[in-house]
Amino acid sequence: MIAFAKGENLPEGYVPETFLFLWNDNVIVGQFRVRQYLCESLRTGAGHIGYLIKKEFRRKGYGTEGFKQVLRIARKIVPEDEIYLRVNKDNFASLKIMIRNGGYIEHEDETKYYVRIKK
Repeated sequence: MIAFAKGENLPEGYVPETFLFLWNDNVIVGQFRVRQYLCESLRTGAGHIGYLIKKEFRRKGYGTEGFKQVLRIARKIVPEDEIYLRVNKDNFASLKIMIRNGGYIEHEDETKYYVRIKK
Protein backbone atom coordinates (compact mmCIF):
# COMPACT_ATOMS: atom_id res chain seq x y z
CA MET A 1 0.00 0.00 0.00
CA ILE A 2 2.82 2.40 0.84
CA ALA A 3 4.61 1.63 -2.43
CA PHE A 4 1.39 2.12 -4.41
CA ALA A 5 0.80 5.47 -2.70
CA LYS A 6 4.28 6.55 -3.81
CA GLY A 7 3.69 5.26 -7.34
CA GLU A 8 6.25 2.46 -6.92
CA ASN A 9 5.90 -1.05 -8.38
CA LEU A 10 2.56 -0.24 -9.98
CA PRO A 11 1.16 -2.75 -12.45
CA GLU A 12 0.56 -1.45 -15.96
CA GLY A 13 -2.52 0.80 -16.11
CA TYR A 14 -2.45 1.62 -12.39
CA VAL A 15 -1.93 5.05 -10.85
CA PRO A 16 -0.76 5.98 -7.34
CA GLU A 17 -3.50 5.56 -4.78
CA THR A 18 -3.89 6.55 -1.16
CA PHE A 19 -5.38 3.95 1.19
CA LEU A 20 -7.49 5.08 4.14
CA PHE A 21 -9.28 3.08 6.81
CA LEU A 22 -12.41 3.86 8.78
CA TRP A 23 -12.29 2.68 12.37
CA ASN A 24 -14.82 2.15 15.14
CA ASP A 25 -12.81 1.91 18.35
CA ASN A 26 -10.23 -0.81 17.57
CA VAL A 27 -12.08 -2.36 14.63
CA ILE A 28 -11.61 -1.51 10.96
CA VAL A 29 -15.07 -0.81 9.57
CA GLY A 30 -14.10 0.03 6.01
CA GLN A 31 -11.37 0.71 3.50
CA PHE A 32 -11.22 3.61 1.05
CA ARG A 33 -8.85 4.17 -1.86
CA VAL A 34 -8.24 7.50 -3.54
CA ARG A 35 -6.65 7.21 -6.96
CA GLN A 36 -4.46 10.27 -7.12
CA TYR A 37 -5.20 11.07 -10.77
CA LEU A 38 -6.94 9.43 -13.69
CA CYS A 39 -5.52 7.48 -16.58
CA GLU A 40 -7.84 6.82 -19.53
CA SER A 41 -9.10 3.50 -18.16
CA LEU A 42 -10.05 5.15 -14.83
CA ARG A 43 -11.65 8.13 -16.57
CA THR A 44 -14.11 5.78 -18.25
CA GLY A 45 -14.05 3.17 -15.48
CA ALA A 46 -13.65 3.01 -11.70
CA GLY A 47 -12.75 6.68 -11.18
CA HIS A 48 -11.04 8.29 -8.20
CA ILE A 49 -12.57 6.64 -5.14
CA GLY A 50 -13.22 3.01 -4.32
CA TYR A 51 -14.46 1.78 -0.99
CA LEU A 52 -15.81 -1.12 1.00
CA ILE A 53 -17.68 -1.20 4.30
CA LYS A 54 -17.60 -4.54 6.13
CA LYS A 55 -20.94 -6.29 5.86
CA GLU A 56 -21.73 -6.18 9.59
CA PHE A 57 -21.31 -2.38 9.61
CA ARG A 58 -23.45 -1.56 6.58
CA ARG A 59 -26.68 0.46 6.88
CA LYS A 60 -25.41 2.15 10.04
CA GLY A 61 -24.09 5.41 8.58
CA TYR A 62 -20.43 4.38 8.34
CA GLY A 63 -20.37 4.58 4.54
CA THR A 64 -21.84 8.08 4.52
CA GLU A 65 -19.48 9.39 7.18
CA GLY A 66 -16.43 7.64 5.77
CA PHE A 67 -17.15 8.86 2.25
CA LYS A 68 -17.62 12.41 3.51
CA GLN A 69 -14.22 12.34 5.22
CA VAL A 70 -12.46 10.72 2.26
CA LEU A 71 -14.01 13.23 -0.12
CA ARG A 72 -12.33 16.06 1.84
CA ILE A 73 -8.98 14.35 1.36
CA ALA A 74 -9.65 13.51 -2.30
CA ARG A 75 -10.40 17.16 -3.07
CA LYS A 76 -6.88 18.03 -1.93
CA ILE A 77 -5.18 15.19 -3.83
CA VAL A 78 -7.08 14.97 -7.13
CA PRO A 79 -5.95 17.41 -9.84
CA GLU A 80 -9.07 17.03 -12.02
CA ASP A 81 -11.98 19.50 -11.66
CA GLU A 82 -14.38 16.76 -10.61
CA ILE A 83 -14.20 13.55 -8.61
CA TYR A 84 -15.11 10.63 -10.89
CA LEU A 85 -16.99 7.66 -9.44
CA ARG A 86 -18.66 4.54 -10.75
CA VAL A 87 -21.28 2.41 -9.03
CA ASN A 88 -23.22 -0.71 -9.97
CA LYS A 89 -26.88 0.00 -10.65
CA ASP A 90 -27.94 -2.52 -8.03
CA ASN A 91 -25.89 -0.76 -5.32
CA PHE A 92 -28.46 1.84 -4.29
CA ALA A 93 -26.79 2.45 -0.92
CA SER A 94 -23.53 3.61 -2.53
CA LEU A 95 -25.34 5.71 -5.10
CA LYS A 96 -27.29 7.39 -2.29
CA ILE A 97 -24.05 8.14 -0.41
CA MET A 98 -22.53 9.72 -3.53
CA ILE A 99 -25.63 11.84 -4.20
CA ARG A 100 -25.78 12.99 -0.55
CA ASN A 101 -22.21 14.21 -0.94
CA GLY A 102 -22.91 16.39 -3.96
CA GLY A 103 -22.74 13.78 -6.69
CA TYR A 104 -24.79 13.74 -9.85
CA ILE A 105 -25.22 10.99 -12.42
CA GLU A 106 -23.21 12.13 -15.45
CA HIS A 107 -24.18 9.10 -17.55
CA GLU A 108 -25.05 5.43 -17.28
CA ASP A 109 -24.78 2.19 -19.18
CA GLU A 110 -26.61 -1.11 -18.78
CA THR A 111 -25.02 -2.00 -15.43
CA LYS A 112 -23.41 1.12 -13.96
CA TYR A 113 -23.93 4.76 -13.06
CA TYR A 114 -21.06 7.19 -13.61
CA VAL A 115 -21.20 9.86 -10.95
CA ARG A 116 -19.32 13.15 -10.74
CA ILE A 117 -18.77 15.41 -7.74
CA LYS A 118 -17.53 18.97 -8.26
CA LYS A 119 -14.39 19.85 -6.35
